[in-house]
Amino acid sequence: MFLKIIKEIMRTIKKGIFYLLLTTLTLGGASCNKLLDVTPKGIISSDTFWKNEGQAVAAVAGMYANLSVSNPNFAVGQTNFTNLSATYLTPQEAYIYWGEMRGEILANNPTKMPANQLSKENVDAYLTAPGDPTTRYAAFYKIINQANLAIAKIPDVTKLDPNFTPLEAQQLVGEAYFIRAFCYFLLARTFKEVPLILDAYTRDDQPFNIAKSTSGQIFSQIITDLNLAQKQLPEWYTSSLYPRIRATKYTAQTVLADVYLWQAAVANNPAAANTMYDNAIANCESVINSGHYFLLPGAQFTSIFNTGNTSESIFEQFANSTLNNQSSSMNQWFQSNQLWIVTLSTDALFQNVPVADYRSYSTTTNVGYNTTTRLVQKYQNNNAHWIFYRLAEVYLMEAEAIAHRYPDDLTKLQQACDLVNNVRERAYYPIPAPWPVATASSTADMDKILLDERAKEFIGEGKRWFELMRFASRDNFAHKEYLTDRILNSIGGTDQLKISPRISNPDSWYLPLNTDEISSNRALVQNPYYK
Repeated sequence: MFLKIIKEIMRTIKKGIFYLLLTTLTLGGASCNKLLDVTPKGIISSDTFWKNEGQAVAAVAGMYANLSVSNPNFAVGQTNFTNLSATYLTPQEAYIYWGEMRGEILANNPTKMPANQLSKENVDAYLTAPGDPTTRYAAFYKIINQANLAIAKIPDVTKLDPNFTPLEAQQLVGEAYFIRAFCYFLLARTFKEVPLILDAYTRDDQPFNIAKSTSGQIFSQIITDLNLAQKQLPEWYTSSLYPRIRATKYTAQTVLADVYLWQAAVANNPAAANTMYDNAIANCESVINSGHYFLLPGAQFTSIFNTGNTSESIFEQFANSTLNNQSSSMNQWFQSNQLWIVTLSTDALFQNVPVADYRSYSTTTNVGYNTTTRLVQKYQNNNAHWIFYRLAEVYLMEAEAIAHRYPDDLTKLQQACDLVNNVRERAYYPIPAPWPVATASSTADMDKILLDERAKEFIGEGKRWFELMRFASRDNFAHKEYLTDRILNSIGGTDQLKISPRISNPDSWYLPLNTDEISSNRALVQNPYYK
């Protein structure tokens, strides 16, 4: 499918016009404070584009907009963002289906999911097949191609536009590096091995049959891109509208910390893993000590998602229903249409806790989820924001890195617990002590604490499956039970017997490559579990 799209772009280029598939989100602007002044264009002429600062800005703005697309056609001027597609997967859907649906927290709602979309729910049933729409990754390669174009073209724009400075161009290129790395990180966690394409498609004689790169090659490129990005990105923006929706140095460091945790989990030897843990800790510390991010008290937890642009957010979707139809789909998907529900097994996370947890079902605000309807309560209006990363995750990532960098070291474990307790204290605020303080006497204890804490903190945020995979992959899959036990305990009856053999094989933790992709790209080889 991706190759068909690229070939169509090539045919259009011959006529002098190509489609970058930008949405109409008014994000435009250069590296300073112009991002809300220039509207990205849906149709771009190859003869007249990449000539001035505004065009360079529009291209980068389109990448951010496309990361949040919830309409399968990426249609310019599209006003209906509430319906899922039965045949395609949008970026917004991918965060849910790839990052959460196979975990034990979120499940499809069989009474509400439209019949023609049920093939997507094969993800939830661990029955994903190569022909399913959830295996389509073309949406992210569209964004990657945009990033490749920006990286190649933007530096030369400064020669054509005297008002466009090299410093401004450098920042925009840094944003393109960040977005490319962000997309590949998601693809590598979902499919393990995919084609690594670093050159923009601008000519019809470029090769289309491209083999998969190894996971190691992809992660190496991700780290390279993020390191380039953090050097070129600003520490902050003077406009208060930008730091959460555009990449900063600290956004890149946050994703780097996550990447290093993944690399450490699959490292071949302890020395290599320790280097990765050190890198993860250093990046987390930089973000925490930046002075730009603060945990919100529990009573304000819902504003992270429904107001957006809060001090806790590091990187989030831009959503504003009054601005160029950029409504969020979160409220419709999770509330109005009731497509997904929280499993009953999740209730156990909040039982036997002496005080109310704002992330749970036990307060009047029901920020986490409602035990009667089983619906996630985080997304309550049409401007609800999807949060890619927030400060709570940085605390928990650093705790994880410390616990594994210094196994069973009681002093270091206390440091890790202190980081977890920062998040817990917020969750119970303003309830006075005693609230349940995290304590651990071993790294194994810490793993359980972190898996439970992350489960409570990130309900409905597209995190669960990936964190289960990471914890279960360590030490050559020595702790597969971190994933398998939690999945099976959330499933009843004979389904446990059916699913257990499937998820016990780590190769099955990755999705298959889509049938159309393999048909159009003769160099692709199907992932091992699905051959």
